[in-house]
Amino acid sequence: MIESLAARVGEQDERIARQDARIAELERQVGRSSSNSSQPPSQDGPAAKARTKAEARDRVRDGEQAQRRQGGQKGHPGTGLVRVAVPDRRESVEPPACAGCGAGLAGAPGQVAASVQVFDLPVFAVTVTEYLMMRRTCSGCGDTTTAAAPPQVTGAPACYGPNVVAAATFLASQDVIGIERAADMMSALLGADVSTGFVSRCLARLDGALLAAGFEDALKNALREAEVLGTDETPAPITASGAAAETARTGEDISNPHVFTVRTLRSCTTGGPDLVWFGAAGTRTKKAITAFGILDDYAGVLVRDDFGGYLSYDPDLAGVQQCLSHMLRHLQDAHDIDPDTQAWTVQAADALRTAIHAANLARRTGADLDPRVIAEARHRFDQAVACGISINLSRPWPKGNHPGLVLAKRLQRKADQVWLFTTRRDVPPTNNGSEAAIRGFKLAEKVSGCWRTLATLRRHCRIRSYLESARNHGRRPLDAIRGALTGTTWAPPRITAGALAA
Repeated sequence: MIESLAARVGEQDERIARQDARIAELERQVGRSSSNSSQPPSQDGPAAKARTKAEARDRVRDGEQAQRRQGGQKGHPGTGLVRVAVPDRRESVEPPACAGCGAGLAGAPGQVAASVQVFDLPVFAVTVTEYLMMRRTCSGCGDTTTAAAPPQVTGAPACYGPNVVAAATFLASQDVIGIERAADMMSALLGADVSTGFVSRCLARLDGALLAAGFEDALKNALREAEVLGTDETPAPITASGAAAETARTGEDISNPHVFTVRTLRSCTTGGPDLVWFGAAGTRTKKAITAFGILDDYAGVLVRDDFGGYLSYDPDLAGVQQCLSHMLRHLQDAHDIDPDTQAWTVQAADALRTAIHAANLARRTGADLDPRVIAEARHRFDQAVACGISINLSRPWPKGNHPGLVLAKRLQRKADQVWLFTTRRDVPPTNNGSEAAIRGFKLAEKVSGCWRTLATLRRHCRIRSYLESARNHGRRPLDAIRGALTGTTWAPPRITAGALAA
């Protein structure tokens, strides 16, 4: 009897343990937010947003974090207008009359009392220029010669000029505007009542010019020469009808369309202009990444998250830096399962934050990274990870190993990829630069919902690559568009050792 009861109690204990693990798993799924997963903040529910605010208030109350005021924070460099040495125009402002007696002051002696420079735009208005192509008869031989239309004339009897074309192209190429809104803005701002068909043709013209100039191939060649690259990807939904029609026509799999980015990260570390490439594929697979033709021949350092599509490139790389923003969210996720048993995640996260702060401070000040600070942080990190493995080895979980064990083993196995940024000043600790570059496509999904075809998405990616890279290198987008349409496409500079040193 006693043995039977003991067996039953043992079975109940096992069942309760399984149920507790299952409840923990479900609570973990429900508690997912931007603070402990890759979910964007825009998808956080009311409970998650309230919890984030409450945690921030608690940190302020406990003295762990100072109350942030609105506006620029202390130490932020800020930006503002700076007077120019030679203004485009000077205009004297005369007093209307003598402030003492009211007499006129015309011809009275005077001097400049004060000056203010006003930065403004000219009045936006479309001007119409009529070109008269003259025909002349030679008095010597009698032949008649007619002048050719200038390059900016693209049609007859009337057409829009290069500035209108550039403005419409730039507006429509922005992630959150689109063709219809671009046409409306052209009418509202410039008084140019262009059609959506005109705007669409503008985009097609620029894309055709970029393809003819070989811009994308030149950009990929320059990226492969960089010592450090970052990469990221995001979903880019395509209409079901558009995907089906394109698949039927080309045979390409468009079951999970994504936008990818590969970019240099100089602005995040040593400073300097960056090259940014965007591309689209019908799937998020290694095959799709290989088809872009960038990473297969790359031998530098790659800053990325731990997506499996990138893992096979590791043996040929000089190094990998895991995105620590992702790692910190994973640690928070494990901690939220059970703050008591997963307390090791707090120590590991604190160690990473200490190292990140030290590296960022060294870059800002130009000082060397203090090896003692890094060694101490690494020691605390290794201790925490070892503890995480130990306490979770036998911890039950409904499916597979406990997430805390999986994460701790992963951090131990990839510790060199976690800490690479402490050995190279040109390697950032996070992939935030790549995530920022691709954020516009996330906004486009929220505003427009989806793209019509993969071909139009790829066209948008090419144009965004051109305009963003050119702008990073000091070329105004409107000038870059006009240049491409007139045969002087901006070309990405090759990244040589001398350029990197500069």
